[in-house]
Amino acid sequence: MESNGQQASKTIPHFASFRPEVLPTPAAKPNESSGAKESRSSDHRLTRVAISRQHANKWRSPSIAFGRGDNPLRESKQHYEDWAGSSATFTLDVKGDFRNLHYGSNHGPSYPRPPTRVALGSEFSLGSNAQGPASSGHRIRSISKRIIPNLRRQTLKRVKAGPKVDQDDGKSDFIPLQWPKSGNRKQEHRTKGHTSFWNMGTSTHQRIEGEVESTPNSDEDTENITDEAESDREGPGVSVLDPHLQRKRAALSRKLEQDPTDWRAWVELVKLQDEMDGFLHDYSQVRHTNAERQSNAEIALSMCNKALRSVINPEGRERLYLCQMSKAPQVWERGKILLRWQPILREHPSSHQLWKKFLDFNQAAFAGFNLEEIRKKYLDCIGMLQAIRERLHVESAQQSTIFSLQLYILLRLTLLLREADYAELGVAMWQALLEFQFNKPQQTHRTSQQAAIKSTYRDLVSAFEQFWNSETPRIGEPNAKGWRNFDDNEHEYEQPPEIVETLLQAESATFVPWSQAEREAASTSRTPSRSIDKSSDDPFRVAFFLDIKSALIESPTLSEIPTILLAFLRFCHLPPYLDSSRLRTGLWFSDQFIHNEVLYDESLLAAFSRRGSRSMSPSLGNTMLDANISNSLPPAPFDFPLAEHQISPDTLFSSSPGWFSAFRVRTQVSRPILEKFALRTLRFLVDNGIGGDDLAEYLLALELQVSPGTVKKSAKSLLKAQPSSLRLYNAYALVQHQLGKREEANTVLDTAIRMSATLDESARRDVLLLWRSRIWQSLSSGETSIALGQLLRFEHDNDAKGRPDDKDKTLDVTSITPRLRLREVLSAGRDHMLSLGFTTHAVYYAELLVILEYLQEPTSLQTAQETFRVNLGILTQNTLSNRTSEALFRQSFARLLYTHVIHKRPFSPVTIRSFLAESITVFPQNTIFLSLYAWNESRFRIDDRVRGIMQDVVFAYRHHDRRESDGALSNSIIPHFFAVYTDLRRDIAQGSNQNAIRGSFERAIRSEDAAHSASLWKLYFLFEHGNGDMKRTREIFYRAVRACPWVKEIYMMAFDYFVGIMSEEELRGVYEMMTEKELRVHVAL
Repeated sequence: MESNGQQASKTIPHFASFRPEVLPTPAAKPNESSGAKESRSSDHRLTRVAISRQHANKWRSPSIAFGRGDNPLRESKQHYEDWAGSSATFTLDVKGDFRNLHYGSNHGPSYPRPPTRVALGSEFSLGSNAQGPASSGHRIRSISKRIIPNLRRQTLKRVKAGPKVDQDDGKSDFIPLQWPKSGNRKQEHRTKGHTSFWNMGTSTHQRIEGEVESTPNSDEDTENITDEAESDREGPGVSVLDPHLQRKRAALSRKLEQDPTDWRAWVELVKLQDEMDGFLHDYSQVRHTNAERQSNAEIALSMCNKALRSVINPEGRERLYLCQMSKAPQVWERGKILLRWQPILREHPSSHQLWKKFLDFNQAAFAGFNLEEIRKKYLDCIGMLQAIRERLHVESAQQSTIFSLQLYILLRLTLLLREADYAELGVAMWQALLEFQFNKPQQTHRTSQQAAIKSTYRDLVSAFEQFWNSETPRIGEPNAKGWRNFDDNEHEYEQPPEIVETLLQAESATFVPWSQAEREAASTSRTPSRSIDKSSDDPFRVAFFLDIKSALIESPTLSEIPTILLAFLRFCHLPPYLDSSRLRTGLWFSDQFIHNEVLYDESLLAAFSRRGSRSMSPSLGNTMLDANISNSLPPAPFDFPLAEHQISPDTLFSSSPGWFSAFRVRTQVSRPILEKFALRTLRFLVDNGIGGDDLAEYLLALELQVSPGTVKKSAKSLLKAQPSSLRLYNAYALVQHQLGKREEANTVLDTAIRMSATLDESARRDVLLLWRSRIWQSLSSGETSIALGQLLRFEHDNDAKGRPDDKDKTLDVTSITPRLRLREVLSAGRDHMLSLGFTTHAVYYAELLVILEYLQEPTSLQTAQETFRVNLGILTQNTLSNRTSEALFRQSFARLLYTHVIHKRPFSPVTIRSFLAESITVFPQNTIFLSLYAWNESRFRIDDRVRGIMQDVVFAYRHHDRRESDGALSNSIIPHFFAVYTDLRRDIAQGSNQNAIRGSFERAIRSEDAAHSASLWKLYFLFEHGNGDMKRTREIFYRAVRACPWVKEIYMMAFDYFVGIMSEEELRGVYEMMTEKELRVHVAL
């Protein structure tokens, strides 16, 4: 503070004389009321906040008015304007960069560094004789972080609380439908709702329980500061504590005071905080502000930090770390989060969920995304896990767990590379892994030494390098012999067809020809080439050994073979094969970063097209579907394009008119992986004895979809190699049936049944599959009497020499004796298979018991339903049984119900609805149950039960306690796809409109499980584009780019749909953004 003498010696501006005199503030009286003190304190806070905002607005733009009357800052403002006007080197940008709104952050290389004295979080005050920002009179004072969010609000409004009105006194002549606009209501909500556990004492418990009377508020003398947005906010946007939640929180608090090491109570407390703040309701219409999210995250982080100081249980610490790192991005900076991840991963190196969370955090950050840096992080993670495995004992139980983690990270890396348009490198890494794992040479020779190499890991890697650098045909390529049969003296290679170089050159610098040339070039770059190929000079098409060396990870035991095959099938966007279903963890097939086949497949995009709207498939154009025709037909239960259910022969060898199929009919346009490459790879593995009958059966099912003309030849070849495999005979019969040759299929089944009499007991176990296929073929055709005769022959003619069709003529199907005997045989077979651990065979025996009861009275479902309940209880109570067997049994009964309905037999919709609703409750992401439920409810146009069950069951299940024991849904994106699909296919009469569909998309992309799904973002983009709203379409495009910065297809949508709408500068900016993120560009623009 300067003295009075110093002030007199300086030149005072002429307008300073109008400054009012500052009167001394009288001291507070001892008997002053607390309300007056609070009022004065509120006035003081108002002055501080107003001055702070004026300073902030001053530096934003000199044209903003500062208020009426004299202001002590006007002198500084005048000097600032004089100095800014005379300076030729100073410019003030009052608009900012529009790209900040598009991409969510500044583009650092395009902006110069600000002056050192100008910094966010500082308040500047210039003296009266200051000459500019660099003057010595420039004074910096720190602003509290709590004031910074308020600087965004331009207008302050004094709101004086009115008298409290009792709404329940009965004297009012109306009941208000809105919440009272009280200024202190939101402050009370935050104070009560965000009170942390460690600040809640005994009085807090008493207050929550209602044992202590609350002190009335002196609202008459209290003034609250709020802005217009807060004062106008209505009740639905503000969460009010539920008394039930208050009591639950008090109980958890008391429980933790008694036992602070109870990690389950800590996790429940964090989830309860989210529930009180309204963050657990996917169908909630409340949109939380960033400040509310940050406040909720700060409270959750505080809870987790205190819990981690007390909890020592490894499982509990893992769960708490998951809670902590889920909230950290909303509060902490990126550098702090990365430093925090390092000790967490060292403490829990075998946690799938923590590793997934770490990968998600690195991959989904738009501001710091760079493809090469992300690739190096993935490789470092694989190397870190490999080092941990080397320190563990060979027979350690963690070896298999960490190996599966390495596979998961490799799967994420290869999918990332493919979606960035480096498909060749991703395919090459899987070729290297499969060759290294399944095709090791028994004895490898060097040309110079002709000596055997020791079977150590390093020696194997060295020998594999020689094989890879030789560029001989590898697994999945035509004429591939594999590493085992490698001879480095052979150098005869078949040259691939040359690619016309004009495809890789744009005709002009315009965007349309460039986009076409770029897509054509990408379509020819799906599998790696060799350095000697003359097809292209693109260096990225060749995968060198150093590029694939990190993929050479060795499994600890042979039991990991199904896990490797499962990961490879997921990379090819194919369903799992039979044995791999028990290995699914939810991270493999339901993850938003993995489940992206809709992104490329036009047939899948077309399946999501809305009724009576423009098609979402680019190749189909913008043609309108016939609303009158489509709306008159009920939606087919098989139209949902994504399959998520337990795999069985019914779904492997099925077509959509009869039952759900595990495979979808896909187009070859824009497919990043050729299915023929996967087919050649699986055939190579089967020929080398990998996967057994399970993989051989899957191979025939895949070839039936990809190459139906050669599947019969392949089936005969497999049967010739394994003549005693009844499963392969059954698969061959199902292939014949799908090809429309039913008589040939029956002949194959009869031959295999007769042959089973000569096999041993273990091989004859699969004869059950043959009888089951025959019975279901008759049931699907509506031939119930023939199906009953075949079922009764199961026990009587199991070892018959003649054909079962001949025996049907002599067997009395009306007699009760064979039925009782068959029921006894089937029950005994079910129990025997359960005791041996063959739960799938036990399910098939139970299924035949249900079919037997149904065929005795095919016009009623009551007896079959009772038998199903009894057998379901037996299967689920068995200790060797699992959720897979229960899902298979429920799918089988659902197929029986569907068969009953389509043949127009009498049924009660309530019976089918109750069964499907119960099955959805147990398996909420099973697409068979979800699709059949929507199909059954399509005839009822009054109650929207589909949307209700999605809200009350499917999405509510995600926050239920059971989700922790059932990892299949913890990160599943399937429910979000189905919710969008049902809204798109719903008629207008049933409440479907653009806003409802848009709400489904928004709920999906706001959730943690689908926020970075490129497929959902593309569907959302195409939906808005089909509506013709270019403003919304542009907004969705930039949001998609921010959410999925690694997906080249998202960027390319700008050149497919915005040419002529976006400016040339904006389109070129999208192109430069692609190159900056180091996504692959084949044709230079």
